Amino acid sequence: MVVSTYDKYYERIENEAISSGLADFRLAREEFHNLTGKFEDGEPWFELRMAMFLDWYLMDRPGPDGNTPVETYLIRHASEMDRQELDQMAYLTVTLRSVFELIESRNDVLNLLDLLGGGHWMAHSTLPTLGLSKGDIFGARIVYWDGRPTIGKGIVLHPIEARQVIKEIIARGLKEEIPTRNLSDYLDKMRLKLDKYSNVRIQHVYRYPGSEIL
Repeated sequence: MVVSTYDKYYERIENEAISSGLADFRLAREEFHNLTGKFEDGEPWFELRMAMFLDWYLMDRPGPDGNTPVETYLIRHASEMDRQELDQMAYLTVTLRSVFELIESRNDVLNLLDLLGGGHWMAHSTLPTLGLSKGDIFGARIVYWDGRPTIGKGIVLHPIEARQVIKEIIARGLKEEIPTRNLSDYLDKMRLKLDKYSNVRIQHVYRYPGSEIL
């Protein structure tokens, strides 16, 4: 099954990366806090945010050697893997993190529109749906595993009331050539602010970069 094989390799890479560079792991977490907002153990959204951080740390962030932990793991263990394992692991070096709109869902397959990069994805989900409905917008990572696009370990679901302003932020950001990874980070940060300031109106949180109230 996708979930078991993916989790197995994911855990191996995570354990090796942390054990061989704990100081860098801590530095990476601070960097992620700066990008997407600070979260602490004990908060209701801690586990979800940690899952997002680990995806970013393992697959996106270059370490001191210039490679991501996934790339470093591949280099160290390539001789121990057969061709199928090497191909599977190689796909983890070319994942896609973006903001998606749910067009429809059938069982565990989501039809998604990539709002940052354009195009559609039919992505397998191994996570609880979190009550996803048609039109919902969420941040997520797509990995290619066992021959199909698969949603990564964490998603950030944005509120229904923010749909239109999110699309406006994205449209303006793309027009002004803000890097898509920066827009994704920014929207994740807005969602975390809303979680922390639940008594504040959504329109005071979801604002274009540079016009924030909070």
